[in-house]
Amino acid sequence: MANALETRMNEHLQRLQTEHAVTRLWQRDAALFSADIHVQKAIRDRLGWLFHIDAMRGQVERLAVLARVTARLSYDRVLVVGMGGSSLWPEVLGKHLKGKRGLPVRIIDSTHPEAIAEVIAWGQQGKPLFVIATKSGGTIETISTYRALRQIWKDGADFLAITDPRSSLETLAKAEGFRDTFLNPPDIGGRFSAGTLFGLVPAALAGVVLHDALDRMADVLESCHDEDLLANPGAQLGAFLAAAHDVGRWQLRLALGPDVSGFGAWIEQLVAESTGKLGVGLLPMTGELPESGAALAARLEHAVVVGLTTFAAPDQDFLTRAVDADVPSQAFVLPEVADLWTEVVRWEAATAFCGLLLGINPFDEPDVSAAKAATSGLLDGTLQPVAADRAFAVKSLATLPDELAAELAALTSDDYLAVLAWLPGNGANQQRLEKLRQALQARTAAAVVVQIGPRYLHSTGQFHKGGQKRGSFLFIDDFKRLDGAVADIAIPGQPFGFATLVRAQADGDVAVLKARGKPVIRVRLELGK
Repeated sequence: MANALETRMNEHLQRLQTEHAVTRLWQRDAALFSADIHVQKAIRDRLGWLFHIDAMRGQVERLAVLARVTARLSYDRVLVVGMGGSSLWPEVLGKHLKGKRGLPVRIIDSTHPEAIAEVIAWGQQGKPLFVIATKSGGTIETISTYRALRQIWKDGADFLAITDPRSSLETLAKAEGFRDTFLNPPDIGGRFSAGTLFGLVPAALAGVVLHDALDRMADVLESCHDEDLLANPGAQLGAFLAAAHDVGRWQLRLALGPDVSGFGAWIEQLVAESTGKLGVGLLPMTGELPESGAALAARLEHAVVVGLTTFAAPDQDFLTRAVDADVPSQAFVLPEVADLWTEVVRWEAATAFCGLLLGINPFDEPDVSAAKAATSGLLDGTLQPVAADRAFAVKSLATLPDELAAELAALTSDDYLAVLAWLPGNGANQQRLEKLRQALQARTAAAVVVQIGPRYLHSTGQFHKGGQKRGSFLFIDDFKRLDGAVADIAIPGQPFGFATLVRAQADGDVAVLKARGKPVIRVRLELGK
């Protein structure tokens, strides 16, 4: 299989060379991706990430002033309110890239009332600056959270906006007295926006040296523009990913060092949402596997492994075991954590080239809107919840492997089980869900991934609905607690609160998956108070 993958990768590189794909991509030649003139126009309107560096350099002084002003006004923390591309890179910043003099950065991309209450309590412990970030300006999760926050923090000067020109958020920010509004180039999609104002505004507040970040990105962007594909890191990675897909290795296992581990969620969205459509796609997966040798090779028969670490934290036991088991792998060592900025560009270029080679448009997300529409229908009463194939309650996640013994045994290595957890994404729940992933993985030959809602709706949700014709789905929620143990939080201007919204989002996704013939199990976690 490794030889087949290498052969296919070389064929893909030759195709990119023959079609002059690098030059044509930088010429915004959307015919690379589609013969449809309407699709071509949409693609051209999403290629601004190839050309944004100079425009962003023009924003550095403005962002430096912002950082000085916030320090002078004694803000001591930053909360980024966003979804998908508007929040995942700021989360990486907060975990791995904060400068010595920067503010702590936290994100909120949940609609669970308990998660909203947690960030409100965190904000009340100091003096927060809120960054409301949405490309469209109307993302329901983002605007609902803003409305709840604004009930508590009455001064519009505590808020910044990042959005596209002429969006509803631009209008809202002006009307409600935001401190500042940053208008991003509109020809850049959300998951390709880490190097734009959606990433740079939080970076400035976190104390990142922006000139350094932009220089790093510019260097790799220039390399990804190289017609010599042996020297082009984006083309090399993109051809590797496409070749893996073509030989049946549709799982992208990420082996991430501890000081870059938060980068996995960003890759997950970029790759899954960009490639998971028209029945194809790569599904990124985080979390190690315990096996070695032949057992690990069997477990990873449909996977490739990409490792990313730094010289400061080189321990990559999982990657080493995968290489020893002859699992196709690539490893990248960064000189320092700040080089995650270079990885942003390399992965964006790789995803574009991979999409081209797979014959898809990597810049759209045609199935994401289905869950949004279902949520709206449930909220306005035009739709009713759809029953899962099986539903039951448990008092502990530890009992789930036994409860699901028959279903787990029936899954094969050619499938995957997605655990979709509609729980607050706090550290305690993350640890419990990782233990559950390990326990479920030990009982089934299928790959097991764990994702949190509603975050995954704007990420892997596209793959689950439009990607590979496989997948079983285990929904876990604690919604019984919303009937009393957890206080609801109102959404000003709406006839419903966050408890109703989060339920509608989960029910909506169940309905969409069931409509597409996907097997769904629902588990109610009854934790009590």
